[in-house]
Amino acid sequence: MSHNAAISGSLPVSQNNIPSSEIPANQPLPITLPIFIGIAGMVLFILSQMLVVAGAAVWAIGGYFHFHLVGFAVLIGIVSLPVGFGSWKVLLMAIEAERDPANN
Repeated sequence: MSHNAAISGSLPVSQNNIPSSEIPANQPLPITLPIFIGIAGMVLFILSQMLVVAGAAVWAIGGYFHFHLVGFAVLIGIVSLPVGFGSWKVLLMAIEAERDPANN
């Protein structure tokens, strides 16, 4: 004997009998201590991996081409631009994700 499964969860907005004008907009949550700790943890976790990969790439490329101090400095300067931009984007995305009410 098979039975249809019951629908679990809330109904879509159109079936809740609540006018769409009364539904509050999704406002970002204020930055509290738990949200700040979540942001810091996420950023530190991802940035540590980015920096390890960038450092390993600089070490491998510099070693392959037998760079000396000036060559490594130039290579670090070149690699630091995308790593810095990526770090900034990771920070912005972490803040947005932690403050999103749908994620909490």
